[in-house]
Amino acid sequence: METSTLGELLGKARQNLGFWKKVMYGIMVLLVGLNVLIYSHHPHFAGEDKPGYWAVFALVATVAMVRICKGAAHAFLGKKEGYYDR
Repeated sequence: METSTLGELLGKARQNLGFWKKVMYGIMVLLVGLNVLIYSHHPHFAGEDKPGYWAVFALVATVAMVRICKGAAHAFLGKKEGYYDR
């Protein structure tokens, strides 16, 4: 059995980037389509009865978390130019 390191696997995935993008977009379209087709009989939140609510909610929450975490990382982990040269 052939063993591969994580770096080799990620390198192969990077070479097939177009394929993996199509796969991920296909999964996303499938999930949004299922979210539109599956009706929530007992919505618990405002807007939950609208088709695609959870898909939009997840997209907005993900973008917000990435922006907040990226800003926090720059604020707390960023060092001034020449910090390590002392």
